[in-house]
Amino acid sequence: MRIHRDRRQVLLGAGALALSPLAARAQQASGAPYKIGVTYPLSGPQGAWGQLIVPAIEIAVAHANAAGGVNGRPLALVVEDSKGNPEAAVSAMRKVVQVDGVQAILTIFTNVVSAQMPLAQQFKVPLLSPVEAPGLTAKSDHWVFAHSSLLSRNLPLLEQRWKNKGVKRIFGFYPNTPIAPYGSGLIQAAADRIGAVHENVLFKLGDSDFRSLIIRAKAFNPDAIMIWGHGTPDEGVIMKQARELGVTTQMYNGSATPTVKSYREAAGKAMDGLIYSGFKYDRTSAKRLIDDYKAKLGFEPDFAALEVYDMINMVAAGIKANGYDGEGIRKHIASLKDFKSVGGGLVSMDADGQTENPVGLYLVKDGDKGVFEEIQP
Repeated sequence: MRIHRDRRQVLLGAGALALSPLAARAQQASGAPYKIGVTYPLSGPQGAWGQLIVPAIEIAVAHANAAGGVNGRPLALVVEDSKGNPEAAVSAMRKVVQVDGVQAILTIFTNVVSAQMPLAQQFKVPLLSPVEAPGLTAKSDHWVFAHSSLLSRNLPLLEQRWKNKGVKRIFGFYPNTPIAPYGSGLIQAAADRIGAVHENVLFKLGDSDFRSLIIRAKAFNPDAIMIWGHGTPDEGVIMKQARELGVTTQMYNGSATPTVKSYREAAGKAMDGLIYSGFKYDRTSAKRLIDDYKAKLGFEPDFAALEVYDMINMVAAGIKANGYDGEGIRKHIASLKDFKSVGGGLVSMDADGQTENPVGLYLVKDGDKGVFEEIQP
């Protein structure tokens, strides 16, 4: 998938997909489009994320337009390259608001959201993102929203699994970044509640050899190995090298990142048997998105694609309820209750702007092909 950076506005369903059946039905929507800003990285070190997630945003808009748009008018995306860094993201946000007049923006990454947050309050334009930084949205005075599944929400399913399986020794791999105390602290508390011992090491993002850390894990003789962090391919490499060193312990993850293509490719068959808890992903519920995404990119979408698809529908619902106005859209999203997620289940917004969304426990059956099934603890 190649996203052209000179394509500033995309009226999906009426142009980009002009030869598809969706586009034919989308022509029912007419008039000036309701614009939604997208400040995602399309270039630089984080550009791969834009290449994976923006197509899902496009599909969500195409589906909305195929159903007649919002109040009879189409949705359109205004896409700007944030480059994944705060400076470019602020410039991108200023452009889509001050030049294009968007009334809602989809964005990504904690450092970017933190930089854009003051502008959201100044311009009175809500930001929606899939960031998983706990407490970030609470600082925004209700202008920034996160639709994501935090470790604190995912962990209870794993804790119940460990309790049911009689796990007494948990070894954790966490990245040497500021999120490590948050993750290891939650997992330590879970271990305490079930009477287990928890030991851990910090791995360096970008390293290629984790064998010395794995040897320490093996010497601990754990009943469970927890691998959790930023969802980078490093975690897949840890799994692969652990299996190569003869570690057969059951592995766990506290997020849905095993659905990400680069993660799966890094782990390969070593991810078979992994159990993870994360954003609910019901293939039947998400079938239309899966089919269109796979037709576009050649592989199935990951959990983040489901999250941004939901976000487009949240914005569309806000426009339908309160008009094309940032304040009206913000109020609707802030009061969201029992919103149906494309991944299955219902979503509500908490008082801090973080979604309370359904989660599931999954067993990876064929890691390199992305085959996983929902299981009970």
